Amino acid sequence: MRIVSSVKQILHDPLVYHDPLGAYYERMARWQERNEDALPVPRYSITNDWRQKLEVSNDDLEKIAHLSLSVNATLSSRAIRPGPESYLYWNDGDPAFLQAIWCLVRRLGANKIVETGVAHGVTSRIILEALRGSGHLWSIDLPPRWAPEIHWQIGAAVGNCPSEQWSLIFGHSRRRLPKLLKSIAPIDLFVHDSHHSRYNMLFEMAQGWRALRPGGAMVVDDIDLNTAFDEFEKTVVGEKLICEAQPIRADTRRFNGKGLFGVLVKPEGTDDRHDNP
Repeated sequence: MRIVSSVKQILHDPLVYHDPLGAYYERMARWQERNEDALPVPRYSITNDWRQKLEVSNDDLEKIAHLSLSVNATLSSRAIRPGPESYLYWNDGDPAFLQAIWCLVRRLGANKIVETGVAHGVTSRIILEALRGSGHLWSIDLPPRWAPEIHWQIGAAVGNCPSEQWSLIFGHSRRRLPKLLKSIAPIDLFVHDSHHSRYNMLFEMAQGWRALRPGGAMVVDDIDLNTAFDEFEKTVVGEKLICEAQPIRADTRRFNGKGLFGVLVKPEGTDDRHDNP
């Protein structure tokens, strides 16, 4: 496993441009995903009081709003436009998504966190701020090979973070995630925000859930795009929250103009060994 401690090294990392095994995983994914668009997307019942269930306080909201301003300033200082569709056609983490993750880190007393999908690193920055220098975040990201001109933007919102607190790992999650989780499990929190295909989401959720400690949590973004979250949550025991996103402006690509993310909390006293779907 190659762990890159500095975002600047990505331009010199041969894994980004020449990775036969990674290319194999990408081709396999495209084959598996070829008929996904034909599957009906479930209509979820939204958990309207999810903030209360996660104990999101007014103080939390103020801190996250202040941090978001700081994050946006960091990106703007590097001539990067923050917000919706600012990393190609992908969005930075929206306020509701960041609120949920911030509060889970704090309420769980999280020490070991894994996320997939980085882009500008807005969610990564919020996690690291919530950890307050105690704990470690491992972030896996597969840079878009067809857009090398934006690779320098990956993780830009994080700034200079000590390697003792943050590991940025480049590569396909099929290759990187199992080895990482095997080496550090159990973890406290798993965040999926990478490629949102049914095939990829089912794989990452299964891997993350198995590595979670009892009482740990999983956050899955963009669950309204396919059936993966609906399928997966029916196979495990845990508290489920369906949360409405809070985009800076309406997202016309979503059925509700906002999008949804899901939270699954593993019960205390369990030793779930959910197999890969």
